[in-house]
Amino acid sequence: MSTTYSPRAPGRPTRRPRRPGRILLAVAGLATVLLASACDTPQQVPWVTYSSQLQQQIDAAAATGKCATLQTLLTVANATSRAHEKATGYPNDALVAYIQAAQQQAGCPA
Repeated sequence: MSTTYSPRAPGRPTRRPRRPGRILLAVAGLATVLLASACDTPQQVPWVTYSSQLQQQIDAAAATGKCATLQTLLTVANATSRAHEKATGYPNDALVAYIQAAQQQAGCPA
């Protein structure tokens, strides 16, 4: 008499092996999101190293939807980052992220 055994017990779901590629992709995506949003709050920008009116300019442009003004501020922040870092010890990374968040808030095209 021969008996055949099933590889799994009846009623138990079959386990699918995890795919490391998908897990790594999810982790990389999460890390990207966290890094991208890490410096978009006013508390993370070293405002004392900038003009006293800069934050108000950015916030006002975002509130009124002035995308051209925000783009100009972003262009200037990118262009002066190295010089700003040399003078103050801080690159403009946090400021750039703050302006980009303001652009999103204002509904500006990417």
